[in-house]
Amino acid sequence: MIKAGSSFFHNGKRSTTGAVILLKGLPYMVTVSHIFWGEGDHLTVDGMKLVVTRILKGYDIALIKLPPYTAVEITEFRSPAELELAVLVNDTRTINYCRVANSGASLLFLGFQCHDMPEPEDSGTPVLQGGKVIGMMTSTTLDTCMGIAVSSKILRRFSTSL
Repeated sequence: MIKAGSSFFHNGKRSTTGAVILLKGLPYMVTVSHIFWGEGDHLTVDGMKLVVTRILKGYDIALIKLPPYTAVEITEFRSPAELELAVLVNDTRTINYCRVANSGASLLFLGFQCHDMPEPEDSGTPVLQGGKVIGMMTSTTLDTCMGIAVSSKILRRFSTSL
């Protein structure tokens, strides 16, 4: 089953699904775009060969259309709570200490414990509060132990705007 936090493979490397959404009634996987060359790039998800359907570079988001009857779990979103703890969860690791330092219109600014930072293959990992996705991890700055995530405010808009 494909869901937020599931792994997929691109160019032999593991990557992470940030969310699964419905667009015009069809399931799409959402992840970071910075790992791909562009639209039409190939990836493997649950043994299926798929292609990147759309890149939204301004948000570092890639959309991958899934076959209609693929087993998916549609992601539940919520608005982020500033200065509250969050957790990053994917199918290979969990980062239990993550604090939402600031929440803007499209980005979340996150603080981590310096000894438990996201790694490169954690790009795309969903950020959760109260068991619901508030964002998708995009980058970190190791010297400040901070990170940036695309806000759920942006991820929720896709079902109505595309």
